[in-house]
Amino acid sequence: MVGVGAVGGWFGGSLVRAGHDVVFIARGETLDVLRTEGLRLNDDPPIPVDAVGSLAEAGPVDVVLLAVKVTAATDLPALLDALPAGAHVAVTQNSVEVPSRVAAVVGWERTLPGVVRGYYHHTGPGRVEFHGGPVSYDVGGEERVVGKLVAALNSAGVDATARDDIIVDVWEKAMYVTTTGALGALAQAPLGELRTRLRPTLEALMREVESTARANGVPLSDDVVERTLEFADRMPATATSSMHRDLLAGRPHELDSQVGAICRMAARQGVDVRLHDLLLGVLG
Repeated sequence: MVGVGAVGGWFGGSLVRAGHDVVFIARGETLDVLRTEGLRLNDDPPIPVDAVGSLAEAGPVDVVLLAVKVTAATDLPALLDALPAGAHVAVTQNSVEVPSRVAAVVGWERTLPGVVRGYYHHTGPGRVEFHGGPVSYDVGGEERVVGKLVAALNSAGVDATARDDIIVDVWEKAMYVTTTGALGALAQAPLGELRTRLRPTLEALMREVESTARANGVPLSDDVVERTLEFADRMPATATSSMHRDLLAGRPHELDSQVGAICRMAARQGVDVRLHDLLLGVLG
């Protein structure tokens, strides 16, 4: 697990509890807490875990789950420089660009694009909480490795699925989390307000993502926006995304890797995404 925040902590801790061999890559206070106190999920007793300070110290591994936030300052080549021979990189970020950025470092044959769904909160070093919604991970890539990863995650309580059309799912997730995260931060409002009071703007943002995906050759379904809005209607009204919370708290955030990625991919194809451009300019 490279990164022990919300997703890395919850997935990794769940895998350890299910009996799998997991090593966590962490730094600073998080590394100290993991070594001395363990990893705490919700209010459960701490889970003893194996934690080291760098990927080079991890030893042989099958899969590296990349669970760090990819900000404008993230150096993926440096982060993956010590990737063990034969290991694959499973992507978890909410970004339509990160899979290709990882592949530029390790090759597409070792890249496993993936999509996480669920509201996980990193509440402190070695502490993660889950606040409702799905607990799932869709992933694609090399069939043998994906099959083993999916089986391990399912045994740990994560609804994991192998998908041949994973890039479609990456864009569908972006249609939801990028739009609700950025609009939520701008309006300083949770999902319940976005899907009601601000629903026309939320839908317009989703239409921009749809147009950008299609222009880049991604075969989204005809009803993708309607399905995404229906999904939003089923989620907790108080939900906020991690990007939303990070932007309001002044922490390092994923605005560039989420909203900026849509703007860049739209610009290459001449797609008008003026609402995304506005959000990037105002929130950045």
